[in-house]
Amino acid sequence: ERCADSGGCVRNHMWLIRAASKEGDVARALGAFEQLKQELPHLVDPIAYNIVIDACACNRDMAAAERVAEEMRAAHGVNVVTYNTLIKGYCLSGDLAMGKRILHRLEAEGFTPDAASFCCILSLAAKSLNVKEVWNTIAGMDRHGVPLDSFSASLLMQAARKAPKPKDGNGLLTLMDRTDFCIVDDQVIFNSVLDACIYRRDRRRLSRAVNAYSSATFTPSGRTYGLLIQACAMLHRSQRCWELWEELTARGDIKVNEALFGLMIDALVESRQVAAAYDLFQQWRTKVDCDAVIPCTLIKGFAKMDEPDKAMAVYEEMKAAGAKMNVVAYTALINANCRRGFTKRAEALLEEAQASGFKPNAVTYASLIRGHCLCGDLHAALSIFHTMSEKGFQADNVIYNTLLDGCVQNSNFQLADELLELMKERQVTKSNYTLSTTVKMWSRRGDLDKAFEALNATLSDDTSPPVDAQVGACIVGACMHNRAPDRALKVFEEMKRWPNFDGPDVNTYSSMIGGLARHGQARQSVRIAEEACEALRASPEEDQRCIAATSLTQMFKALRHERLQQEVGYPLFQKLKAAGQPVDSKWLNRPWGRDKAAWNDDGQDGWWGE
Repeated sequence: ERCADSGGCVRNHMWLIRAASKEGDVARALGAFEQLKQELPHLVDPIAYNIVIDACACNRDMAAAERVAEEMRAAHGVNVVTYNTLIKGYCLSGDLAMGKRILHRLEAEGFTPDAASFCCILSLAAKSLNVKEVWNTIAGMDRHGVPLDSFSASLLMQAARKAPKPKDGNGLLTLMDRTDFCIVDDQVIFNSVLDACIYRRDRRRLSRAVNAYSSATFTPSGRTYGLLIQACAMLHRSQRCWELWEELTARGDIKVNEALFGLMIDALVESRQVAAAYDLFQQWRTKVDCDAVIPCTLIKGFAKMDEPDKAMAVYEEMKAAGAKMNVVAYTALINANCRRGFTKRAEALLEEAQASGFKPNAVTYASLIRGHCLCGDLHAALSIFHTMSEKGFQADNVIYNTLLDGCVQNSNFQLADELLELMKERQVTKSNYTLSTTVKMWSRRGDLDKAFEALNATLSDDTSPPVDAQVGACIVGACMHNRAPDRALKVFEEMKRWPNFDGPDVNTYSSMIGGLARHGQARQSVRIAEEACEALRASPEEDQRCIAATSLTQMFKALRHERLQQEVGYPLFQKLKAAGQPVDSKWLNRPWGRDKAAWNDDGQDGWWGE
């Protein structure tokens, strides 16, 4: 009976200590512990000590925690739980160095660290984006055979998303390749993986994550559906986007809000299904509260499809419906017209926007500059650039890239050099678009070495984002334009090993196939075409990516010229057909004449001047 009473007394004191801890009252927790030691000293065991240390640690009173731990060492000795609790306290206090020091003490005293020993250190390193300590901690976990838990994995993917240096973020994504990293363990980690891969544009790992979703056991939330739709859009799986949308809208427990609806519209526009996006908008506009953002997306979509009249029609519908326009919508509409060189209409829209109280932003000015550049009027483009500066707008890389592209298109290389120097002087961040334009500039100037110098400088810069497929297409095009097919072949193989490269894409393959054929390397052209059949082969859920017909026409013309039609041409034709590439029987039968569209001395397959 006395033991029972004593046990109840101990439980009461433990309850008092925990209650004081939750209320942040360390002094009261310590007081309850002192009272227990006085009343029942023989029942104060290591468990009781660890509970008191935890109360101190949770409230970041590490001096008190260390003091109780030393008392415990003298009375009973410390254990792994004691050290783990101290590590937790220091990490909660943001003191990573002390947390690591306690971990070293734990090991030095012969204890084996467990998952709890590493969890708090790893969490703090990930949250503070201390990538070096993240890797050090993971190395320690591997040394002791401690696997990653789902909580840590989720934090690491968030760190991969937030890391300021692309190299660090991309490096953390490699954790997905570990055997103990389960993508679909729970919804939190799955969403973190999707978000990080989308942000870092890591299509390979994103594809793996989306494929793994079929084995997930959790019920997807609205956020999960949104991320999956974004992911499938990036992976060119428009049919899967529709399936997810139908699944989402059939769920009675999830309300489709503007954000989810906007993501589906974005996905359709991204896959160039702008007309379908417009039809979906008409179906849902009365079911979802929509502001100008979604119509703006449609306007931008029609602009990219070079259909400014349809963009204007959306605008007129908005006005008729009394929808409130914003500066983003006006800018998108101005951009739609500028992309076709309709500068007069664009300037009229700008006046209308200003009359409504809206002020143009940097993107508005960039659109107007682009429009004048397309019309070959660099003087007008520079005039807008100076007007923008006078009104206090700080030109960003979008503005500079637009002007730079205008200079290259109009062969004003002196001004292009001045702009690049000005970007360097003003520390304007260079993007992949800057690099693509620079490569095209040096190509047109006939200096292929300079084009490669610009490319290699970016590849060796850890602070630069990963080089994208457009850059790969441009450098290959530059080689072909400067009659250097062997150099094109070399860089084509090298780009497959570039860090986090999302190519070669269909434009690169098209340029290689057509360029090699023009330069008398028909067999190499066929080899690349056969590779493209596999690399661009669409899975059942992906959209088909088609090699440019002009490039294939050039290749079959070269095969006929070299009398390889029977040996190589016919089998290749069947491979292309089986891979879902569009084929034309005329390639096998027609007598070849001089076809300017199919045999371009500059090697331009449509993408070059865009």
